[in-house]
Amino acid sequence: MTFASTLAGLRVIDLTRNFAGPYCTMTLGDLGADVIKIESPGVGDDTRAWVPPAWNGVSTSYLSANRNKRAIAIDLDAADGAAIVRELVQHADVVVESF
Repeated sequence: MTFASTLAGLRVIDLTRNFAGPYCTMTLGDLGADVIKIESPGVGDDTRAWVPPAWNGVSTSYLSANRNKRAIAIDLDAADGAAIVRELVQHADVVVESF
């Protein structure tokens, strides 16, 4: 077993922003968890705007704390968006938030 497969099969819903929360879920992803990051439509995670520095037009702060994740933009203030997140949570092992 490698470290990358330690948490294989574990699903994490990532409702984090800024840096500490994304770093936490990045570590879970590094250990093999399936991390689904929920971002705000149009703006995404706050760290996307933390430039400079940037690499290929993307904030290096965002890139450094969000590897090994899948991401989806969902409006949590909309009824449909909240319903989608509730459905995702039903099939998750872990939910991490940092509102």
